[in-house]
Amino acid sequence: MSLYAASSTSSPTIPWLQWMRSGEWQRGGRASIPMLPALAQEIMEIALDPDVPANRIAMVVSKDPVLAGRVLQVANSAASAAQNEITSIQESVVRIGVTSVRNIVTAACLSSMMTDRRVYGDHGRDLVDHSIGTAYLARLVADQAGENSDEAFVYGLMHDVGKFVILKLANSRTDGVAPPPPEELARFLASEHGQFGGYFLRQSELSDIFYDPVVWHHEPEQAGDRPVSAAVAYVANRLAHRYGFGCSKVEEELLEDPYFIQFRIDGKVLDRIDQRAPGLFEVARKIVG
Repeated sequence: MSLYAASSTSSPTIPWLQWMRSGEWQRGGRASIPMLPALAQEIMEIALDPDVPANRIAMVVSKDPVLAGRVLQVANSAASAAQNEITSIQESVVRIGVTSVRNIVTAACLSSMMTDRRVYGDHGRDLVDHSIGTAYLARLVADQAGENSDEAFVYGLMHDVGKFVILKLANSRTDGVAPPPPEELARFLASEHGQFGGYFLRQSELSDIFYDPVVWHHEPEQAGDRPVSAAVAYVANRLAHRYGFGCSKVEEELLEDPYFIQFRIDGKVLDRIDQRAPGLFEVARKIVG
C-alpha cells in the first residue's frame, strides 16, 4: 500500500513534510514503523474464531511471563467473589473469556511498545492512555449501537495508532531529512493519522474488519464497508476527550451530534457512561501497566 506517490529528490537535505508526502519514508519497509509483537498478532487472529479452544489461547499467552501474569491478575480479580485463587493460564482463559484475554494482551503490548521517549517523545504515554480509554468506551458505545463490543475494543484501542507511526518517523534520525518543526508535526498528526493507521494495519496483517473504524474514526461518513463501526470509534473518541483520557478535557455539547443521536445516546445514557467510564479507565491502566 502506498499512501502517497513516491518521488525522488537530489537535494542533500529535504524538509520532513516533503519527505513524508513523497513516500520516501517507506523505503525502510516494515522497519520504519512500530509493529505489534508476533505474540499479540497471533492472539488477535485466533481470538476472532469463536470456536477457538481455551487451551490454544493459554498456550500462546504462556509464551510471555509478563503477559501471563497480567491475565492471571485479571482472572483472579474476576474470581475474587468466589475466593478461589486461579493459578493456571488455561483456567484464567475459561474464567474471563478468549476475547478478554485478547484485549488484555493487545493493550499491554501497545502500552509496553509505545512509551519509549526516545522514539515517541513526550507523546507516547498520553497516547497509550487515550487509546486504552477509547477502547473501553468503544465497548460501551458498541453495546448501545448493537455492534460487536469485542471488535470495538480492538479498533478503539487502535484508532490513533497512526500517530505512533508518524511520531516514530518524526523522531528517528534519517540522513538527508530535516526534523519537523513542532507546529508542522502537530498539523500532520491531526490530519494524517487515520491514513497512517490504515498503513499500520496492512503492514501488521491484521484483520480487515478493523480498517474502516481506524482510518475513518473522524469521518465515519467516508467509511466504505463499515460506517457504523467507524461511527462507534468516532463517538468513543469524542467521549474520551470529554473525560480527558490521555488528553485535555474538551467541554462540548455531545447530545446534538448526529452520531450520538443515531445511537440513541441521550442524557440518561450519557449519565450512565459518565458514571462508569472513569472507573473502567483507572482499572485498565493498572492492568496494562
